[in-house]
Amino acid sequence: MENTMGSDEEDISATMKRRARCIDGARYSMDVATNIRLLLKEESTFRQVRGGDDSKRTVSSKNRSELLRLWGWVERVELLNAAGKDTSVILEDALVWPAKGLVDAGVSRLLRMDLPESDNYVMGDTTTFSDSLRCDTYTSHARRAALSSVGWVSKFGLRDISSDCEAQGHFERSAALAVWHGDLGAGVAALQRGADAIRLKLEDAGDQLASSGNDLVTMQYAETLQLVAMCIAGYSGNATNPNSTSTNIWRNACEGLLRRQDVSRENVHLDHIPYLRAVCSFLVNIGQDGGLDKILYDETLSLCDRVGFACCFLSRSELRIYLKNCVLDCLSIGNIEGLIITGLSKQGIELLHSYVDHFSDVQTATLISSRLILPSDWTPERVICSEWLDSYRDLLNTWQMWQSRAMFDVGRSELFRQLRTKQAEDMAGNVNVSGMPGGRGTVVAQHPGRRWQQGKKQSGYYPAAVSSAKLLDSSTSLSALPSIPAQLYARCNYCNTSLPLSKLRRQEGIANNWLSRQKPVLSCCPQCRKPLPRCAICLLPLGCLNPYMELKRERTSAAALRNSAGATHGDDLSELSNLPFAEWFTWCMRCKHGGHAHHLVGWFANHDTCAVSGCDCPCQFDSK
Repeated sequence: MENTMGSDEEDISATMKRRARCIDGARYSMDVATNIRLLLKEESTFRQVRGGDDSKRTVSSKNRSELLRLWGWVERVELLNAAGKDTSVILEDALVWPAKGLVDAGVSRLLRMDLPESDNYVMGDTTTFSDSLRCDTYTSHARRAALSSVGWVSKFGLRDISSDCEAQGHFERSAALAVWHGDLGAGVAALQRGADAIRLKLEDAGDQLASSGNDLVTMQYAETLQLVAMCIAGYSGNATNPNSTSTNIWRNACEGLLRRQDVSRENVHLDHIPYLRAVCSFLVNIGQDGGLDKILYDETLSLCDRVGFACCFLSRSELRIYLKNCVLDCLSIGNIEGLIITGLSKQGIELLHSYVDHFSDVQTATLISSRLILPSDWTPERVICSEWLDSYRDLLNTWQMWQSRAMFDVGRSELFRQLRTKQAEDMAGNVNVSGMPGGRGTVVAQHPGRRWQQGKKQSGYYPAAVSSAKLLDSSTSLSALPSIPAQLYARCNYCNTSLPLSKLRRQEGIANNWLSRQKPVLSCCPQCRKPLPRCAICLLPLGCLNPYMELKRERTSAAALRNSAGATHGDDLSELSNLPFAEWFTWCMRCKHGGHAHHLVGWFANHDTCAVSGCDCPCQFDSK
């Protein structure tokens, strides 16, 4: 058994294998909430191993933080997609969520950055002067949607976001978000709560925490939080009178605070310090040329927060350039967090490709790319995603993690069914298809620019026209995809006949006259009549259903249900109950030994190895 804890220095193959295992009920899979919980536990465990010293963080640790923020974005977007037009349960106002899936949920697409500068869509942007920050801020329905995707907007506004940050001990980020939202009082209160929390920890743990080497749990750092809070409270606006005596005194105090040892650039490797520096730098440089660049290009801040900051303080032309530069940077270093900007568009698949090239994490690439239906004309992208899928499934099979692979297949199929259902509903209820020559149609949606020209305060917006033929092609091809069939069958050791009932009923040459005189459950092969394998525990033959008797029973009951909508399909075996689960074939994929299911459950309640004498196979652990 390999180490289930792992380490920051472990190979990526060991990381993928560990995450795919079911440990404490959590497995890296198609379930977003489970993935977030698993990554949070990883980060907490490794932080304890490091003794709270973030200076020892490695590249894999930074990558884990990026993965956490990416899965957080996926969770938010899918919640908004599920809510549809009724986003009041998630967002603060009645904002109409414009995206239909992860493909068009990237910030660039939400802001419609593909439209030219001259388009009337820019009329949606409103410039507002912030009385508290003494600078211009920008807002629109598109920007509100972008802020909701990066986690800057929630049902109860800033309060929810701050509570989530402080619950994880990130008081500095809570204060920074409050200041950037223009609520200086909330920023001061957050830092004061952080200082109080540190003092409380020191009182409870005392010398143990003082000797742990954690620079963020000291009386000196608590004093630093109080000093930053005082600087925020003393801000009165640089643009009003930048050369006044009071403004110069305040600015010198902030600059001196940034030179303190515990908030110096030498400590920016700590998760919390960059946000303290960002708050002070932001307030000091408001109104100055290039003053915002110190926040926008500070890579120690998360990309989600930097993009949210840009949506609030940059004009549309500046925002377009900034987002483009961010995407280029993410492509060059394989930063998967860049998907919040691109979405799972073609450029997003390219970004995933770069991430796999840099980190070899085909597991994450497979789980992310499996969350969307790729259009039929995305040929290169479909090939790439198919290669990731096959590689990941082959890895799980090579590691003999059969259950993990099966659970992945089931989760992926279930998600695809949900996506196809929602796609069909959207096409049926939300668009109007008009006929065109040659049998082609165009899905027409009102252009957002025209809505603003008419003076109507409507919040919906989306592309003016989309080819319906392309949508219908992708929907039809995926609706025709069958559910994943069974990939493994029990067979007779003598004649190789498949033993599942659905297979036996299709085979010719089975002696119905002989089968009609047998019991409903056979202890021999229905084809060659040779004995079936014996249970390793009770040594009695395993059984299979008599296909003749079951077919006769089904035909008798089908007559009464033939005109019913719920009539049993020819391959639907859900009604067959002659062979209970306790007597099913159950065997190990490695040593091929097995027996009755309930006998093996009882055996492995007290044993770890195979029940067959002389076999030391750890069957009980092979499926984890």
